[in-house]
Amino acid sequence: MIKHKQYIKIWGFIISLFISTLVDGQTPYMSQSFVATNFFNPAAVGFGENNQFQSFYRNQFSGVGDPFRTIGVGVDFALFKNEENDYYNNFGLGLQGVSEQVLNGILQTNEITLSLANRVFLNRDRTSYLALGISSTFISRNLDRSALTFGDQYNSGRLFNTTSLETIGDIPAKFSTNGGLLYSFISPDMFIQAGGSTYYINRSSSTQTYGNVNQSFQFISTLNVERKIFDNNTFFVHANYQNRLEAEFIYVGGAWGLPIQTYNDNNNRFYVGCFYRSQDALVPYIGLLYNKYKIGVTYDIYNNKMTQSNLRPQTLEFTLSTYLGRNISKNLKSIFN
Repeated sequence: MIKHKQYIKIWGFIISLFISTLVDGQTPYMSQSFVATNFFNPAAVGFGENNQFQSFYRNQFSGVGDPFRTIGVGVDFALFKNEENDYYNNFGLGLQGVSEQVLNGILQTNEITLSLANRVFLNRDRTSYLALGISSTFISRNLDRSALTFGDQYNSGRLFNTTSLETIGDIPAKFSTNGGLLYSFISPDMFIQAGGSTYYINRSSSTQTYGNVNQSFQFISTLNVERKIFDNNTFFVHANYQNRLEAEFIYVGGAWGLPIQTYNDNNNRFYVGCFYRSQDALVPYIGLLYNKYKIGVTYDIYNNKMTQSNLRPQTLEFTLSTYLGRNISKNLKSIFN
């Protein structure tokens, strides 16, 4: 049974979450967000069996030039984890860095995020918990003007102006704060994770008008479920809903995990699956969970207006994660955790 003080902490989490919507924030696009939850929800940091390192590389729309490239690295740590509390921690700390490069780096957006999370266990076995995360992000945008063509139009303000590109300002940087709420449950046969994060985006318009700005709330909700079936096989389902300034979409799919080695009541697995991003792309996925490492590769097969114009964009995404320690848990070794 949840104690009275725990109810107070839970309501405090929710209130803090709504307060966090009043400030700025943004997140990268990914096809494998389910293995990089810390980049999308600060409530996910620091609550695995071990500290962990995450990285991803995404080369987007390379078939029509090289317009978008995203690189991310992140680490998170369990705080105050010791023998007195049976090596369970109530606080987690995370640090993430993301670099988004447009047109071979002519325009770069670099972000560094510091996340802190707190959780409340919902049962005595400590197999389920509710967590709140708050993060602060430093965002810097850099523009290589020497690589731009039509410099006269650019500088005269006929095509662009100082209100249409933040990178031209005297201080091309800003801070943001984000908030997230996350529920998790883990057992020897199942892992469940559900939550949401909210942001407020305030950035300049890219239209040929003066004084216009685009302001919008961004919301991301996530559901991850992996269950053991047929002895040591598993099947996982991932779904997320994202409401961004540029688009609103649903991303859903799953994968089958085939055991390739069994040890210490946990098994390594090879994953094969597919996902669908509404009105945009079909995304085949292969992944590997082996000892301390998680590796994943996706390829986006687009079905949108760009392909209708006989353009054939290609997007390849690679993820690599590892935990820093020895896995001693008797619970399910999931691709999500």
